[in-house]
Amino acid sequence: MIVIGSGIGGLCCAGLLARYEEDVIVLESHDQPGGAAHSFDINGFKFDSGPSLFSGFQSRVPQAHPLAQVLPFALPLRP
Repeated sequence: MIVIGSGIGGLCCAGLLARYEEDVIVLESHDQPGGAAHSFDINGFKFDSGPSLFSGFQSRVPQAHPLAQVLPFALPLRP
């Protein structure tokens, strides 16, 4: 099996497949595994590359929130 991406999901899938005795290879385009769970250093400062919350479900601007692009309905925001 080929797993594309070494983020949390890819590593979990690969681990489960290996646990059930499947031959697995994980492909990653970056130089470190971890996807959104890794960090990087610039000039001695460490930055997380984790996921970001854009602007919520109410915005109608394209790319404002990734889930809003695929959900067929608007979700109400709760405080």
